[in-house]
Amino acid sequence: MKKYLLLILLLFIGLSVQAQGPKKKTNRPKVALVIGGGGGKGAAAIGVPKYIEQAEIPIDMVVGTSVGSILGGLYSVGYRANDLDTLFQSQNWLHLFTDFATAKYKRFDQRKHIPGLMKGDRLTQMIDSLLGYRTCNFDSLPIPMRCVAVNIRKFEEVVLDHGNVAQAIRASMSVPIAFTTVERDSMLLVDGGLLNNLPVDVARSMGADIVIAIDLMDAKRATQQSRTSSIHLNGPLSLLEWEFTRPDLDKYHVNREDADVLIHPDVTGFNGASFMPSDTRQLILNGEKAGQDAWSKLMEVKKRINPFHTRL
Repeated sequence: MKKYLLLILLLFIGLSVQAQGPKKKTNRPKVALVIGGGGGKGAAAIGVPKYIEQAEIPIDMVVGTSVGSILGGLYSVGYRANDLDTLFQSQNWLHLFTDFATAKYKRFDQRKHIPGLMKGDRLTQMIDSLLGYRTCNFDSLPIPMRCVAVNIRKFEEVVLDHGNVAQAIRASMSVPIAFTTVERDSMLLVDGGLLNNLPVDVARSMGADIVIAIDLMDAKRATQQSRTSSIHLNGPLSLLEWEFTRPDLDKYHVNREDADVLIHPDVTGFNGASFMPSDTRQLILNGEKAGQDAWSKLMEVKKRINPFHTRL
């Protein structure tokens, strides 16, 4: 009962923000919040915005990949760091993730789907119930938002900017084999982290002058380099090629360098499946520490926008 009351309260928060309408345009530099992918490590990203909010830095757009799209989507409609903290720690993630796919989704059919163990319907329904938005242009959200996915039929990056918000988030976090793919138009969509796990470039294309990026890659991956810049196969075979070549890493390093403020919480010892309550609590604390460590950089951002600054 407490969980349902909490969800109702958080939904009310999101709808109240929606009722306020879009923010007034200003001439100050536009600030983007970019949240990378990382599965269960996404809890670390929750601690960072607490310091962004304390610094009173207004966020004009949000871009996310995978779990970053979940957090980014919720942030875009009005949930703030404390709301996300409460929400993440109150969820039964095991229940949300273990809605196993039926037999037809476990068979390979490249025209419609690639096999996945879990449907992800429970997670999609939970996200949909919290958003207060269904189908729209993502620029019409209180904070414009983008989700990054990959069309596995052509193995190319796709930036989702309209349509059903919960479905877009579901597509962005569809880890191949773990989750069934999302069919949209002529595309078969999977996790955007396969090609762009820290989409700073997407924020720049939206007009961001300043980018605050939260990187959830582990330290080992952050030092690796791509062995090729492209994938030549498609379908399940492309996933095997990806594992050996990691074409995403070149763009990842470029995006890290292009961020004005790069915040990299300590995720050592955690992985994409770190959804246990104790893991979530520790990751949030690690994110808070990373946000605190970045305080001087956040203050520099505030100085850059100060001549034009309006309170959140």
